[in-house]
Amino acid sequence: MTAKRAALIGFQVVLAILVGLAIRELWLARSGDDGPATSAPETLAVQARVTPAVHTFGEPVVATVEVVADANLIRPDTIRVDADFEPYEADGDPTVERSVVDSVSRVVFSYPLRCLREGCDAASARGVAQLEPALVRYRFVEGSGPGRRVVEWPPFEVASRVSRDDLDGLRWRASDSALPVVTTRISPLGLALALLAVALALVGAAVWLARRLWHTPPEPTVEEARLDRSRLERALDLVLADAGNGASAPDRRQTLERLARELVDVGQDGLAEDARTLAWSPSPASGADVDGLVRRVTEATGAGAT
Repeated sequence: MTAKRAALIGFQVVLAILVGLAIRELWLARSGDDGPATSAPETLAVQARVTPAVHTFGEPVVATVEVVADANLIRPDTIRVDADFEPYEADGDPTVERSVVDSVSRVVFSYPLRCLREGCDAASARGVAQLEPALVRYRFVEGSGPGRRVVEWPPFEVASRVSRDDLDGLRWRASDSALPVVTTRISPLGLALALLAVALALVGAAVWLARRLWHTPPEPTVEEARLDRSRLERALDLVLADAGNGASAPDRRQTLERLARELVDVGQDGLAEDARTLAWSPSPASGADVDGLVRRVTEATGAGAT
């Protein structure tokens, strides 16, 4: 009874170990790159190269990683490359070529590169450049974890486009000799005085033209205009003004009487009598009567009303 119990316990322990190993293999087969790395089998080979091996500064180059593996052990579609080409930069899209022939998988990664900045120029006639190591990642067919392989890039040379002989043969156009003294035909002070005189003359001409264009003779005042007219003409103006502004009858008679006296003074007695007749008629003189009298006075004496 005791032996059976011991055998049963031993069987359970072995079964638990086998289940644990199976679970581990299944987890490793499905896990990503975080799983433990397995050393690459002898059937995997990696070659890295940079072409051309010697190039001038700024010339494009191609970094290539070629991986050859046994397709029965390594899945070709899982092979990839992680690389940092600093200070070189991508000069186009990388290409990947995959092929499987007789269970031999061949994967070629090509990276076009170019460098036009400090850090990849030739320090001397020829400088040696070295890229950082790359990492090839892949997975096995049977699921024993991910695999990794570190790839060392071969050194390559960067040649300068300018040789030391080219630099020595340059003829510099600059001169360290003293420059000649600057000379002028007219002294700065004389030129400044001449320009000042011209400016003042132009300002004076502008002021004179402005006064000529904008100046208008003052119009004579009303009083001056009245002084220039004769007494008869002023009497005619008053008669017309009273007739036009609707003055009262006494005012009309007064202005007509004054016109009559002025007509007597100039020897126009007949017209003076007509003016008195209009002035002292029972009904006030109409505008037509006054206009007719003024017209006859103007024709007879040459005096004009305003």
